Amino acid sequence: MLNELRPGIQFRQYQLLEQIGVGGQGVVWSAEDLQRNDIVAIKYNEILDSEEQQADDEMFERQLGKLLTIQHPNILPVYDFGLEKQVRYLVSPYISGGSLFERIHQSPLSFEDALRYSTEIASALDYLHGQGVIHRDIKSSNILLSLKNRTYLADFGLARSVSTTTQALHTGRGTPPYAPPEQHKLLEITPKSDIYSFGILLYEIFTGHLPWDGESILGIKQLYSNSELPDPCELNSTLPPLMKDVLRRVTSADPAVRPSSAREVMKMLYYIFNIKDFPLSNELTIDRASIRSHDADELFTRNLMRWSMDDDTTEPGLTKFALIHVDQKLKDMEKTGGRIGQFLLFHAVKYGYHEDHWWRKVADPRERLLVSSALLARRNEVIATRVMSHLVRDQVIRKMPGEQLAAVTAPLLETVLKSTNPALSYKLLSALHALVPAGSAWGGSILSAELSRLLGELAANDSDVGDQAACLIGHLRSQPALQILSKAADSDRLIPALLEVQRSAGHLPAFVSANIRWRVTLEWVAQRLTVQPARLFAAYMLALAGATLGIGTQVYLTYRLPEFMDAARISASLEQGLITGVIFSLGILLSRVIVERFAGAGALLRLALGTVAGAVGMNIAMFIFHVLFINTPPGGFLITLGCTLIAFTYSLGGLIRYRWVAMVLSSGAIVLAISSTWAAHLALASSITEWTPMFLYDYNWSWSQILIAAGMVGVWMGVLGNLVGLVVKET
Repeated sequence: MLNELRPGIQFRQYQLLEQIGVGGQGVVWSAEDLQRNDIVAIKYNEILDSEEQQADDEMFERQLGKLLTIQHPNILPVYDFGLEKQVRYLVSPYISGGSLFERIHQSPLSFEDALRYSTEIASALDYLHGQGVIHRDIKSSNILLSLKNRTYLADFGLARSVSTTTQALHTGRGTPPYAPPEQHKLLEITPKSDIYSFGILLYEIFTGHLPWDGESILGIKQLYSNSELPDPCELNSTLPPLMKDVLRRVTSADPAVRPSSAREVMKMLYYIFNIKDFPLSNELTIDRASIRSHDADELFTRNLMRWSMDDDTTEPGLTKFALIHVDQKLKDMEKTGGRIGQFLLFHAVKYGYHEDHWWRKVADPRERLLVSSALLARRNEVIATRVMSHLVRDQVIRKMPGEQLAAVTAPLLETVLKSTNPALSYKLLSALHALVPAGSAWGGSILSAELSRLLGELAANDSDVGDQAACLIGHLRSQPALQILSKAADSDRLIPALLEVQRSAGHLPAFVSANIRWRVTLEWVAQRLTVQPARLFAAYMLALAGATLGIGTQVYLTYRLPEFMDAARISASLEQGLITGVIFSLGILLSRVIVERFAGAGALLRLALGTVAGAVGMNIAMFIFHVLFINTPPGGFLITLGCTLIAFTYSLGGLIRYRWVAMVLSSGAIVLAISSTWAAHLALASSITEWTPMFLYDYNWSWSQILIAAGMVGVWMGVLGNLVGLVVKET
C-alpha cells in the first residue's frame, strides 16, 4: 500500500498532499482533513509478519487506547488510527515550526528558551507517565515546535527519520544516543527509562551537542564500564558546575539512582540555577483552534514578507501553503488582491492546490496575468500547463489586447521550445493559439526577434508540433517568423508548413512568391477533396443509392410494358438507374464537397462553384440517360436549368447546420425541377424532341401522377444524398 500513495489521492477522509518523511518501514504524508478542514500528518507503517512485530503491535494497540484520550498542552494529540492492507496509519495535527533538533542546530538556545523547553517537556512526560504510557524514544527530533514556540512531545510515530517540514512521531525501540542501558539490552522498560533519555536531551538542549557528538553512546558504554556523562560545562561554561552532577544522576546506569519523575529533575535544575519559582504547570486547558489559527497567521506573515515572484528559494512548500490556505479560506474573503492575493494565487497554481478558488478570488485580471507571467517564467512544464488552462478559460483575460498578453506569450514559447515532451508542446501551442488574439495584418507581431526566429525554426520541423507552430505563425500573422520558416524548411516541408500558415491566417502575405502560393493553394484543394476518404466514399455510395433508386423508380413508373411487375421492367429500371446514377451522384458529391470542405473560401464563391460543378456532372448524367435509353439527344436547355436548380440546393444545403433541412430542400428542388421542366416542355415544345425535360411522362398523365412520381425520385435523392456530413473543421 505504501507504493500506492500518491499526491492528490483520497485516503478515507484525507486528501494526500506530499510525502514529508520516510524511514525504515514507514512514511509520513501531509494531508488535508476534509472533515475537520485542517492539515494533518499521517504516519503509515508496514506491519511485518514476525513474532517480534506481533508483540509490538499488541502493545501498541493496548497503549493506543490511552493515547487517544490524552489531552495535554505539550503532547501532540492523536486524531485517528487504524489498519488497512497490512499498513498501520496514525493521524495527528501538522505542526509547522519544525523540531527542537532543528532549532538547537540553527543557533544556540537562549537560557530562557532552554529552560522553558525543558520545563514543558518535563510536564508532558510526567503527564504521560501518569497515564501509564512509556514514551521509549525521547529525543530532540521528537519534540515539535509551534511558531509560537510551544513544544509538543510527539509520540507514537512510525517513521525513523523525516523531512524538515514535519517531524515524525516515533514509538520505536529507542534511538541509540538517547537510550538507557536496559533498552539496549532489551530488558524491561520503565518510566525511569524515559527519565534517562530526558537527561540526554537536557544535555543537548543546554550544550547544543549530544554527548561525544553522538559518536560514542553512553548507554552502551555503561553495559560494560562505569562510564558517566561528559561534563556539560566543558561545552557551555555559563552552566553552573553542579549541572554535571544533576545530569549524571539522571543518566545513571542504575534506574534506582535516577529521579522518580521529570518534575524532580526540573526541581534540581531550578535549584542549581537559583530560581525559586518553579513554573511546572498542571493546566490542561487547550484551545487548539486558536493555536492553529495563530500558527497559520504567523506562517502567512513570515512567508509573505520574504516572498518574491522571482525567487524560488522563498517558497513555503505545499504543506505549509495548505495550512495558510485553510486559514485564509476560513476568513471567507469576498475578493482579494495586491500582494496578498498574488501570493495566494501564485502558490495555489504552482502547487495545483485549490487553484480555482484563488483564481476566482483575485478580482483584477491584470494581477492574474502578472502571476501567470511569473509562473511561466519558471520554465516548468507542469506549472505552464496549469497556467494555460486557467488563462484559456478566463474570458476577461482573453479579451485583453495582444500587447498585454505578450507577458505570458514569451515565457510560454520558451517553455515549448525547451520541452522534450511533444504532446505537451502541442498542447501549450494550441492553448496559446486560443489565448492570444489573431493578428490584424501581416507584419511584426508581439514576439521578439529571437522568439520569432525560434518559432519559425520550430515550424520547419515535420511533426505535429511543427504544424501547430506554423498554425500559430498564421494566427499571429508574424511576418518575421514566416520568413524564418521559409528559409529553414526543406523542400518537402515548405508547402505543408505554409499550408498550415494559410489555414490559420486565411492567406499568405505578398512577399511569398506567386509560384509558392499557387502550389500551396493546389495542395489545399487536394487535401480538402481527399481528407477523410471513408466519409467521402460513404457519402458517394449513399448518393449513388439515392440516385439509382430515384431514377430507377422514375423509369419503372414510366416504362411502357403492360405488366407492372414484369422482370424486364424491374431489371431495366435498375440498370438505367445505376448507369445514370453513377455520374449524377458524382455531381451531388461535387456540389457538397466544394461548399462543405472549402470553408476557408467565401460562402458565395463556394456556392457558385459548387452549383456549377454539380450542374455539369448532373447534365452529363442526364445527357447519357437520354442518349442511351431514350435514344434521343436532349434539345433545349430545360435539363440544364433543372440540374442547376438541383445542384444549387445541394450546395446551399452544405451551408445549413441541420441535415434534415438540407434533405427537405434538396427533395423539394428535385420535385420542382422535374415537374417544372415537364410543364415547360408541354408549353413550349411542338414535338417530343424539342425542349427536352429532365424526364418524359405519358401525355395523358394527370399532374397528381406526375408529382407523385417526381416526389418519389426527390425523396430518394434528397434524403440519401444528404445523409452523411462532409464538413471538416480547420485545425
